Amino acid sequence: MNNITSLEAELGSRVASKKSNGKTITLDLIGEGKLRIDGTTTPISVRQDETPSDATVTITADDFKALMDGTKKPEGLLLTGKAKMAGNPLAVMKLRDILA
Repeated sequence: MNNITSLEAELGSRVASKKSNGKTITLDLIGEGKLRIDGTTTPISVRQDETPSDATVTITADDFKALMDGTKKPEGLLLTGKAKMAGNPLAVMKLRDILA
């Protein structure tokens, strides 16, 4: 299983029990591809998709894994330029809620 496919499965199982939040977020995983988290569906869905979203977070797959397992904080990644966001910042804040 390649990196993006394993992240899609892991993230999908993590968000499956979360409430829909009405926001869509694209994770642009540098060198891997894009994952779209669709918080407009019940349950929240994760899939490889290029459809425009409310917000986009650009990050490496390794940094996103560290974010998911809690070894890195989103603020630190943003402040050091290891993660970048575009679009609706409130949508990105919802990402933190569904990863918790």
